[in-house]
Amino acid sequence: MHELVLRIKKPELCYVFADNATRRGRGDLAKQAYRRAVDLRAAQHQDVSEDERLALKAFYAYEEALSWGLRKRKRATGTWQMVSRIGILPTLEKRMMGKQADEARHTLRELDMDDYSFGAVAQSIGLNIEAAA
Repeated sequence: MHELVLRIKKPELCYVFADNATRRGRGDLAKQAYRRAVDLRAAQHQDVSEDERLALKAFYAYEEALSWGLRKRKRATGTWQMVSRIGILPTLEKRMMGKQADEARHTLRELDMDDYSFGAVAQSIGLNIEAAA
């Protein structure tokens, strides 16, 4: 990750940086800023395990995929409602098996965040992924 992107300490500033980088023709830096925003947003959650933090990165990356190409942020409201109802890891399992996983995978690949897709995160933390295949 570029040094300028690593210096950013707030997710909101990542979006400003990404807009500026895109306007100046530096799409590579914009993608890095979006990834940094996902990392910073997930790091804001204090009382979670490392597996849950990875799942949160997947949820935030999904929001980035939803927002990609729009001029405003789009929130994954259904996902966050499910997190509050059943928990982080069970939500990851459900989202991994749903159509949202397929829809977001292509956009996440464009953003160089395919390692933050529901399936990739579930595999890295060892969740049962046979049902999704």
